[in-house]
Amino acid sequence: MSTPHWYPQDPRYAAPSAPGAHGGPELAGFGRRLAARSIDYVLAAIAATAFFVVVVILLMLLTGDSDTSDAEASVWALMLLFGWGVLLFFYDWLYLVAWGRTLGKAMVGIRVVNAADGGRLSQGQAMGRAALFGLPQSLPVLGHLFSLGESMASLGEHRRALHDRACGTVVIRA
Repeated sequence: MSTPHWYPQDPRYAAPSAPGAHGGPELAGFGRRLAARSIDYVLAAIAATAFFVVVVILLMLLTGDSDTSDAEASVWALMLLFGWGVLLFFYDWLYLVAWGRTLGKAMVGIRVVNAADGGRLSQGQAMGRAALFGLPQSLPVLGHLFSLGESMASLGEHRRALHDRACGTVVIRA
C-alpha cells in the first residue's frame, strides 16, 4: 500500500508539524492531546456523577428507603474504582465513530482521522482505539500508568500514540 500524499510521514514534508506543507494537515501535538484528554476526563466525571445522583434518587423513590446497605455501598465503590475505563471506552468510541472527535478534542481543535486516507474512522478503528486507550484504565493506578506511557509515544517525530499506530489513526489539527 502506498502512503497517501497528505500523510504526515510522507518524506516530502520538511517537518512533520509544518502546517500546510504540501497540502497536508498539521499533526496535533502532545500538549493539545493532553488538554483534550483532560477536558474529556472532566466531562466524563460530570456525566458519571450525574448518573450516580439520578440512580440514587430513583432507588430512594422506588424503595422508599434512604439508607444504603454495606453491599450497595460496596457495589458503588467497585463501579467507581473499576468502571472508569469502561466509561472512557464508550465515551471515546461513540464520539469518534459519530464525529471523529470527542468534546475535548473539539474544544482544542483536533480530530482523529484514518491514517490511510485522511477520512472518517471505521467502526472497528474507533472501537479499537477507544478500547486500547480506555479499557486499561479499568485497573486502578497500573492501567492509568499504562495509558499515560503508551500515549507518550505521541511525543515522537510522527506524533502517534500506540493506540493510533495499532488502529491506523492519526490526530490532526482541525
